[in-house]
Amino acid sequence: MKLAFDARCESGKASSFTRVLELWRHAADVVDLEYINWHEGFCNADVLLSPNGDVAPIKGPVKIAAFHDVNPLQPQPSSWLRRAPAILALKKTARNLQLNADYVITGSNFAKQSIGVAFPVLSDKLHVIPHYPSPIFTPGEIDYDLLNRHSLPANCVLFVSALDKQKNWGGMLAAWSALPSELQLNHPLVFVGSKKKVPRNMKTGNVIFTGRIDDQVLLNLYRSAKLMVFPSFAEGFGLPPLEALCSGCPVIASETTSIPEVLGDSIDYFNPFEMSSIMTTLEKHVALPRPVIDYKSTWSAELTGGKLLKLINDICAAPRNEK
Repeated sequence: MKLAFDARCESGKASSFTRVLELWRHAADVVDLEYINWHEGFCNADVLLSPNGDVAPIKGPVKIAAFHDVNPLQPQPSSWLRRAPAILALKKTARNLQLNADYVITGSNFAKQSIGVAFPVLSDKLHVIPHYPSPIFTPGEIDYDLLNRHSLPANCVLFVSALDKQKNWGGMLAAWSALPSELQLNHPLVFVGSKKKVPRNMKTGNVIFTGRIDDQVLLNLYRSAKLMVFPSFAEGFGLPPLEALCSGCPVIASETTSIPEVLGDSIDYFNPFEMSSIMTTLEKHVALPRPVIDYKSTWSAELTGGKLLKLINDICAAPRNEK
């Protein structure tokens, strides 16, 4: 049995897909699942696995592609009209997977259920291969020199995500801005993301936007932060709060979609649709002394690698339907 990872996504900028690909490779290494990386041309593997819904237009291997979520269809304040382009793209992806993928994987049981409801034609193809936090994210000493070189403060309130509307970064900014002035001064707000999508007339004084940073800088932000807040309206999995917890950082998060499935009962939740819920939970945790977090993640490379190995073996043992 030969497995190939579809690595075409690495030809462009780093993205969530390249992140998933890195995690899959590590998980495969942990369970001794041999693989090659495929970029283009002929593929002599038995199974070709893609980290996104872009199914490779080649013949030969069984094709597995990832469909991470149907977030544009989940409840959120944005109107259906504003979400129309994203919903159209989602439908095109689902159609492509229906026609060209032999199997479809996603990261959580919630995502599997919601994809099956939105696109019943994919239900029989769906399998869950969960994500997990990279092993780099562990508790430890803080490299303050590294933070200083990037002009980043310790003791911050931390937001780690793309600045998309569904991530509720505006709600995060509003909740932090409602904190008493002393708490804002002592615990500045740090967005790990680009400022490009922030309207020019929006007041963002005393707020830091890091742009893209590497994992070492992110690790030290997690280790040093007062609190990490994950206020998304919708998620298919949600890696950043797991990374934060594994690094010893306290977390509060939305009670919606896949987030409680992933984080369990180890954190406090709030309703992201109610500003008072975000504000009350945020102020409570910022005002308290920072607790010692001893978090043992149930999501691991061993779990992901084992599920991936079982799926590959099951596929190779099943009769092959030639298209």
